[in-house]
Amino acid sequence: METIVPDLQLIALNGVNAYLWTGSGGPTLIDTGFPWSSKVLLQEMASADIHPKDLQSIIITHADIDHVGGLPVILAEHQTPICCHAVEAAYVQGLKAKRPNPSLVGYLIRPAVLLLNRRYKPNPIEIDTLVIQGQVLPEDFTVMHMPGHAPGQIALFHAERKLLIVGDALSNRDGKLRMPPKTFTPDYAQTVESLDKLRALDYEVICFGHGPPILSDAKNTINTFMQLLNE
Repeated sequence: METIVPDLQLIALNGVNAYLWTGSGGPTLIDTGFPWSSKVLLQEMASADIHPKDLQSIIITHADIDHVGGLPVILAEHQTPICCHAVEAAYVQGLKAKRPNPSLVGYLIRPAVLLLNRRYKPNPIEIDTLVIQGQVLPEDFTVMHMPGHAPGQIALFHAERKLLIVGDALSNRDGKLRMPPKTFTPDYAQTVESLDKLRALDYEVICFGHGPPILSDAKNTINTFMQLLNE
């Protein structure tokens, strides 16, 4: 695991990141990786002397399989409370499936995505905490609703630590900031619009669902990216 700021560690899971928060309100796991990364997830948590029974909450940024895939294994160990946006709850539970991108490729891959979700997502589970835009969590994160890539995707802003965790609202792949892939994004225009919510936040560090974090001057870097995006 990599320490990003005090009390926040990044857990790298085969191309997707989960995060372990051990500060106020924690220990809290943010996202859970792919189903086939569950063993590594548990091992990495154990290396920090954190076990499923110790978790106060699991926060899900959105319900894609690479972010909720580890839930069944953790819940089999302990019924940890789960937190997600109110709009995303049915998707986390496997009761609804994210609609495809309105393109030929989006519709062609939909059967495979549905099959994967049916195979690996947990049976309907109870969501203990449903959150909305602006809500402050026990961990002192403020919820930012960032729809587009997923209806109820959230980012998490920690004002004291000047820290932002954005899920898949943005990624940092191969040394380059990117929007989420259009093929897996039902409403790309809405994804771009959601980024405007980040302009009012004061942050130095930003963490992504995919790719390494930016550890300094993150807001200026993201604002420059957004400016180029809108040109």
